[in-house]
Amino acid sequence: MNTTIFTAACSAYLLLTAASGFCSEPMSHRDSMMALYEHRRFRIENRSVEIYDSRNPKPESLYRVAYHPHLGKMVSPDDERRIMAEIDERYAELGKDSLTTSEMFYVMKPYFEYLRYEDPHYRVAPMVPIYVPTYGRDRKFFKLLRTPAFDYACINDTLIVNNSLEEGLQRGDMITAINGIPTGKYLAYSYDDRYNDIVVPLRYFHYGDMVDSFDIEFVRNGTPGSVRTEGMEQSRAALLLAKMNNPYRNIRIYEHARCGYIRISTFYPDNSLLVRTIRKAMLDFRKKGCTDVILDLRRNTGGNGADFDRLMSIFINRPVIKYCSGQRIMVSSRTRPYYDRFTEEMDGEVAELNEDEYVSEFPTVGKMYIGGMKLYVMMSRDTGSIAASFCNMIQYNGAGKLVGEPLLHNALKYGETVRGKQMIPVQLVETSVSTVEIDEYTRAVDGVLQPDIPIPYVAADYLTGRDAMLDRLLEIITRSHTDRTE
Repeated sequence: MNTTIFTAACSAYLLLTAASGFCSEPMSHRDSMMALYEHRRFRIENRSVEIYDSRNPKPESLYRVAYHPHLGKMVSPDDERRIMAEIDERYAELGKDSLTTSEMFYVMKPYFEYLRYEDPHYRVAPMVPIYVPTYGRDRKFFKLLRTPAFDYACINDTLIVNNSLEEGLQRGDMITAINGIPTGKYLAYSYDDRYNDIVVPLRYFHYGDMVDSFDIEFVRNGTPGSVRTEGMEQSRAALLLAKMNNPYRNIRIYEHARCGYIRISTFYPDNSLLVRTIRKAMLDFRKKGCTDVILDLRRNTGGNGADFDRLMSIFINRPVIKYCSGQRIMVSSRTRPYYDRFTEEMDGEVAELNEDEYVSEFPTVGKMYIGGMKLYVMMSRDTGSIAASFCNMIQYNGAGKLVGEPLLHNALKYGETVRGKQMIPVQLVETSVSTVEIDEYTRAVDGVLQPDIPIPYVAADYLTGRDAMLDRLLEIITRSHTDRTE
């Protein structure tokens, strides 16, 4: 079986667009960038660039998403009127005659959220600008971009420290402001991710700011506190925080519940080591008398589907696993290179893929299966892409129980993403646009995969520094041991 068919097969160069309206036809890279720097550059001392669109500060209509099999055609006249009314209201609220990149995201957020509801893969993000006359191609520029080194959970607009590399912050701290700006303001200018690194909402709000330090206000056990930090280089902070969440450092046994635990924070271009690590841990759990196993995919937004047949074989004791009943693809310059039968004249069409062009089902590897323990898979609204498919296969095949909160609407429906348009003159870019529509075999209700054991997020439970969902699941498992013996 060619398991790479699960992977994101399409990658492409960035498509620059001109500034007619919000997003338009492509012009040359030189022309678009010259217009950007000659006419819309705004320099702030000791900071990077802020870009203003003085010609077209207010979007007059909704752009259509290219490359996607559905988003470009889904907006009805009634929807457009309703969304444009919300956009007009936000523009009037700002009361400005020109918009920064961050402000354009805020104004357009009703449309971005509308598109994301249909396809959680779809995402727009600000790019980090470089002031070319000062920094040119100097890589030292990126070392100037710093961030407080912690990640967070966001629960009902409450931002709570999850992991921290900052001495003055600890798990469970409620962040109330950064550099004098309330966290609610940052969140209003970004997506409502359940989990993320703090650099993400900071970048969405400030766009390309470079600052020397961060004044962070927080509440710990009901008592206000503050800390000043110089933070850490953004790329280094991201690497170290990712290490804190990787599965090789998050395998353990909860003796009181006779339960093994594995966190799977992402899937890799080569999952062979991950598969070996998980299977070895499962064997160790069983050897040490565990009766239950928890797989934690709450922060897993997806990744790569390599070796997925071997991975699923560990948990599903069936000769064949059904994946999907059909797939459709948007024909474009991004997807044609992978299918000989598509021609340039077909661009813009949504074509049904032949059965030999996608995986409808795949055989398991019998020797990989490890039984004898009950399986629980924890998920959150951030669990997406191939991680969402993992959860779905577990539930659909009756291999375990899903625990936590429902996935986002249509988390299973789309895939094979490419990068979309850059929205010159503001520096927003479509970082992820799906090209394939997928009919997965599922028990999802109205496009939403539901947990078998619902455990909602409650902010107060996480202010203690504990993992409330995990604690609750361990209680359920421990109680089930008593029920099994009675």
